[in-house]
Amino acid sequence: MSLVQSLVAFGLPSILTLALGYGGYKIISLMVPHNPTPLKISRFEAGNVPYGEGRLWFPLQYYGYLLMYVTIEPILILLFAIASAPLLGNFILFRNLMIIIGSFIVLIYPVMYYSITQINMIQNWELRQ
Repeated sequence: MSLVQSLVAFGLPSILTLALGYGGYKIISLMVPHNPTPLKISRFEAGNVPYGEGRLWFPLQYYGYLLMYVTIEPILILLFAIASAPLLGNFILFRNLMIIIGSFIVLIYPVMYYSITQINMIQNWELRQ
């Protein structure tokens, strides 16, 4: 396959897709009327006048557990991949995999420490009235 054939095979469909998308956007923007009102261009979400509290308190009591899950999951997946690798008689592969596991542990330890301190913070578990 020559370079011209590959450019036509991959480049032409992407250019046509972008051109059709932009053309459709322009046609729709011409068909839909644009009548902004002062309420719609104000900073309020969806043009509604705010009432009540501007921001609600977001409880973060499970933030530490989320961090622990996100940090432990890559190690477990890596261990599953290592369990299926043929390590017997291949010292170089075993050494490389141990370097990867060691680097993961070194990189993930501070995140685990932070997540455990987040779990132990009592302020995250108290709901505001």
